[in-house]
Amino acid sequence: MEIYRIEKGAETWKYKAYDYVRTDAFCVGQSIPIELEFSHDEKEEDLQAVILIEDHKPVAGCRIAFPDEKIGKIERVCVVRGKQKGGYGRILIQEAENWLKEYGVNHIVISSQDRAAGFYEKLGYQLNPDVDPSVYDKHHKQEEKPKQEPSRPKNAPGPFGFTCVLVEKYL
Repeated sequence: MEIYRIEKGAETWKYKAYDYVRTDAFCVGQSIPIELEFSHDEKEEDLQAVILIEDHKPVAGCRIAFPDEKIGKIERVCVVRGKQKGGYGRILIQEAENWLKEYGVNHIVISSQDRAAGFYEKLGYQLNPDVDPSVYDKHHKQEEKPKQEPSRPKNAPGPFGFTCVLVEKYL
């Protein structure tokens, strides 16, 4: 298996490999509309991501971002459908953490689907139910309140069968 870091100037195929994994895991695997999945993306040249390639095929990927000087955020963690539960997510998170450590980050946050929180807890992350998981998003403004469907309680699953939670780890 090869592990690649994507950053400014990376070969085009690396960006496409990450997009493939996201499309397979989220759009096909979880029926998230493609326009919603990619609606908040930055330009490719600004993307920092990690991808795992096995037998010349993309199998997993995640983005990294820096909402603050000492805070790193791991985003859009995904593994293709046929490889889930095969240890790829653990390898992916370890590589993302190593990269964030090189930047001097001492606090890592992940906005996760609630059903994946146990996976992150096994990797040393702690669930923080009191914090809005979008607070570290680039497109989130602190003063804005997230739009809530009136018929759905705060922690009830959304239209795709999950709710988002924040998990975090101090290094």
